[in-house]
Amino acid sequence: MKRALTLLVLLCAVSVTYGQQHDFSKLNSVISRSDELISNDTNAYFRNVDSWIMYYQGEIKFEKYYHGFTKDSLHHIQSQTKSIVSLLTGIAIDQGSIPNEDQLVSTWFPEKFSQSDTLKSKVKLRDLLTMSGGFLWEEMLPFDDQKNDNANMYRSGHWLRYALSRPMLHEPFTVFKYNSGSPMIVAGIVEKATGMPLEKFAERNLFNKLGIERFRWQKDSTGFCHAGGGLHLKPSDMIKIGIMVLNNGMYNGKRIIPEAWLEKSFKPYFKTEFGGKSYGFFWWVKDFAITKDRTTKVISAEGAGGQSLFIIPEFSMVISFTEHNYTTPQVGLWILKDYILPALK
Repeated sequence: MKRALTLLVLLCAVSVTYGQQHDFSKLNSVISRSDELISNDTNAYFRNVDSWIMYYQGEIKFEKYYHGFTKDSLHHIQSQTKSIVSLLTGIAIDQGSIPNEDQLVSTWFPEKFSQSDTLKSKVKLRDLLTMSGGFLWEEMLPFDDQKNDNANMYRSGHWLRYALSRPMLHEPFTVFKYNSGSPMIVAGIVEKATGMPLEKFAERNLFNKLGIERFRWQKDSTGFCHAGGGLHLKPSDMIKIGIMVLNNGMYNGKRIIPEAWLEKSFKPYFKTEFGGKSYGFFWWVKDFAITKDRTTKVISAEGAGGQSLFIIPEFSMVISFTEHNYTTPQVGLWILKDYILPALK
């Protein structure tokens, strides 16, 4: 009996190993086809892809840079910056600088969230992280539209002040409204709570620990970092962030982000109108189809123009794309849905 059980275990191990090899064989095929399109197709959206990196089951399986972009080039990651600000918030809470995400924003900005405003005085850090603060805000408009709050904030030269000044429209934590002013306020809280500029706090507590040596952060006239979309990183460093998240906050055997914070960050607090995705703490969450009967959870950090970091826990996979498809179709999401995920079935 013991011998039979041993044989069964060995057979199962061989079966699992073969399945993993078979999976990557299919992935290899779709990678080759996709790479051929990005490299040689003359359509503008393929020509606008700058990089593609895939980490799968413990190692980088594919890494390539396109159309003049190089491994050492910094890339504007746009709103992926928000997801990094979420990680920094978790670190500040873990260090005790911020008690928890249920703290009222008035703790740090009493003059802007005073008791005289019955709605604004209720706003919590959690509400900012989920873009459910209830502010009157509109940015899903052309950037030159005078009603675009994101553009107006940028042009103001004082981004935090503009974000803090917005009036209320809804009860906090009831309505999702995409708002690039919210991470500005979160960054302001992190700075006040830790006594450090956001850039320095990120460098000391996140970037240095991941071996990220080169980065650039866009700043306003006061020197305040653009926490909603101003960070520039190398794609090979962005993939490190994804690998750390995949490993529940661990990197090279060391704890960087509390696992409990990541669990909170990836809860689907609000269903959004953006491609059927839900929103966590500045992270997107969606169950993507693999077949008509099966889905898999994908956690993503995404930025305008096609900056994508897809984390697929079920398959131990992280995929990073950088593009500049601001007015043309984005390639990374299409390759994920139509090529990579079907190869995992």
